[in-house]
Amino acid sequence: MTHWTEELAAAEAQAERFEAAESQAEQQFHIVLAEAEQAGDSQRALQSPEFRQWMDARCATDLAWGSWFLLKGAKG
Repeated sequence: MTHWTEELAAAEAQAERFEAAESQAEQQFHIVLAEAEQAGDSQRALQSPEFRQWMDARCATDLAWGSWFLLKGAKG
């Protein structure tokens, strides 16, 4: 494997880890959302730490895949 190929594989693995963490954060948010909806206050879920964690995780995933894309394009 070349250095670039190893870097690309590492970047992809990292993006996939971030994506998995994002999925877990989203699941946690949906639990909070369901509870808030049951209480008649779905807006409360948008103020929750779980929502912030999910949005932060989404951002991290986007950045990781963006880095992967730029690295992939650098060789192409």
